[in-house]
Amino acid sequence: MYCALCLELDIATEADTLEDAKNNLREAVEGYIKSVVRDGEEGEFIPRPVPVELIRGYERRFKNYLGSFRPSELYGYREIVHAKIPQAVE
Repeated sequence: MYCALCLELDIATEADTLEDAKNNLREAVEGYIKSVVRDGEEGEFIPRPVPVELIRGYERRFKNYLGSFRPSELYGYREIVHAKIPQAVE
């Protein structure tokens, strides 16, 4: 199971593959932004930048959590994947 998280918007998804988790997150973020625009709530919509320290702390805690499983080889964690959505709202 793979989880994808957008900290700035507090949106999370999960899927059986990494690619599906990323696609699900992309769709969730696009849907959220479209609903904000549709409802005229742009003035109240302020994505908050996530401090790098918070991301690194989250990554450390996640790696420690995965390291608690045995055998650890089955639970490798390689990288943080950043997805950029150039045209979320048309």
